Amino acid sequence: MGSLYCALISQIAIILAFAIIGAGLKYIDDAFDEDRFSKKKAIVIAPIIVLIWIWVSLFDSVSATILFAILFAVLFTGKIDNLIFKMCSIALISILVLTQMLNFLWIPLVILILMGVADEKGNDYVDNHATHKLVEFLFSYRFCMKMGLLSLCILTLLPWLYLLAFLAHDGAYELVRIVGKISVAHKRKKKHAIAISPTVNE
Repeated sequence: MGSLYCALISQIAIILAFAIIGAGLKYIDDAFDEDRFSKKKAIVIAPIIVLIWIWVSLFDSVSATILFAILFAVLFTGKIDNLIFKMCSIALISILVLTQMLNFLWIPLVILILMGVADEKGNDYVDNHATHKLVEFLFSYRFCMKMGLLSLCILTLLPWLYLLAFLAHDGAYELVRIVGKISVAHKRKKKHAIAISPTVNE
């Protein structure tokens, strides 16, 4: 009973770690690239994300494989576009080398990197070209890596838990994106109301 309870806690912790990392990455991205959130808070969040990333990777080889596949795919496509992300990437790779944390599952790692690169390239393409709505949807929400993970789970190369963890990562990422858009729209509405209020009073 005790071992089952520990296993359940461990699984929940992995899913939560992925969700926190996804939310944190999007918060940092939108703070610096879209000016939707506080840059000061993003700077505080960044080392927390690195620590959670390293913690879950050190104790779980599958988590390490998926998380570093995401990092390598972004690095290979040149998507590390702000100073905080560059510092986080350097920290993660440095810790990877210093701790000799080479406990990756190599076949899944390669497959997920390729799927991640496809997602990034496809996302760039649909951002700059008119395409079929289905294609735009698939690449806008980066479905290649999701399908890659689903395939690896079906082939029993990865446990199903990690598909849930990855979906939690992506879900949290998208939730922060939506919150950011709502926040920007609210600020614009508030500014507009302030701008027209003197005219109304006159």
